[in-house]
Amino acid sequence: MFAALARDFRKAPITFVMIAVSVVLFLAAEYQQTRNKDVMGLSSLGRVVDLSFVGGEDVHGPFDLWSGPWWRWLRIPASSFHHGGVLHLAFNASSLWFLGPLMERRLRKTTYLSFWFFAALIPMLPEYFMQHIAIGLSGVVCAMFGWCLVERRYDSAVAYRVHDGVVRNLWTCLIVCVVLTAANVLNIANLAHFVGVGYGWLNARASRARFGWLIWLGGHLLVPVAVYGVLHPIWIGRYHAYKGRQVAQEGGLSAGAPYFQEAVRRDPTLPSIWVRLARERATQVDLLAAWKYAITGLEYNRSSNELENRSRAIWRLMPADKHDEAMQVLQKTFLSEADAWSKRLIAVAPTAKESVVSPLIDLLPTERDWDSFKSDESHEPSPTGRRGRKRKSPEIDPDNDGSAVEGRTL
Repeated sequence: MFAALARDFRKAPITFVMIAVSVVLFLAAEYQQTRNKDVMGLSSLGRVVDLSFVGGEDVHGPFDLWSGPWWRWLRIPASSFHHGGVLHLAFNASSLWFLGPLMERRLRKTTYLSFWFFAALIPMLPEYFMQHIAIGLSGVVCAMFGWCLVERRYDSAVAYRVHDGVVRNLWTCLIVCVVLTAANVLNIANLAHFVGVGYGWLNARASRARFGWLIWLGGHLLVPVAVYGVLHPIWIGRYHAYKGRQVAQEGGLSAGAPYFQEAVRRDPTLPSIWVRLARERATQVDLLAAWKYAITGLEYNRSSNELENRSRAIWRLMPADKHDEAMQVLQKTFLSEADAWSKRLIAVAPTAKESVVSPLIDLLPTERDWDSFKSDESHEPSPTGRRGRKRKSPEIDPDNDGSAVEGRTL
């Protein structure tokens, strides 16, 4: 056994080492999760994980990428070496051992190492732009496949190893992965697969062009721009919400309010952020503005009990001379459903607990707002990372608590 491993190492040492690193990281990740019963240990192994605030699960994402030291972007290629299961690891390792030696024997070591690095990084970037948390070396496998598609025309040994039957099988696997993802059977990083094929194909084409090194260099100059975008995804509402919570933790709700406003402008389906905006206005004794935030948040998140409770508390605190303006806000927001929501929010008698505790307490921030994170592990792109969209909800039955629905589609 060891003699065979030594022979394989001499034949393709870089490929062998990369596969070995993946195996070691997989075992370490399994040990971390078994020992700690928590996927937070994966972060210490360099993997990007989907995190969320305790008590505010709607604000989630790769927080390790959104803030931290400048070198945090290296977590992206490091995540490629992690795998979601034994089958995932076995498939990628066997594919790498089939294709990797073909490249390693034909490229200089520095060239082959740079190919590995960028093939582990570049196919993952589109997945993060799509708000997916992806792992695995399948992007590198596909990049090698793309390289072989070109080289098999010029190298008989590559053509013999990657013959037409192999090409058909690999394309079939990629298409089956798309079908499985579309059928919600598995969440697979299909975008990383096809970007990987394109990256490998372009590398092989550039290596045979007259000024190929200039083409290669020019294309890779765009990588830092793409990485910066992944680290600062200003088009994602949850990113602004995360930044707002960081700022508010140090400077108070008022300091985080501009970030919260931008967050709900880009993604209205964030009930915890609407609550924070309402709290911020309430602490400034601007109850009409607090009411507007709470009611607007309810329009997009109709099953949020927390927003309903905040709206009722704000109404009870509001001076009588502001009630007409507040009702106009409600009518303008809910239109034909305004009467049902008026009964639901205003004509509800306070409970015994609410009659004892001042409703102002409901509006003020508490210590648990700034709790630590919890993680939501995803072995492949997370479907909850997709941005919701507003949709028309059915009529509200004020006598049926289950009649309201949340205005977002996952």
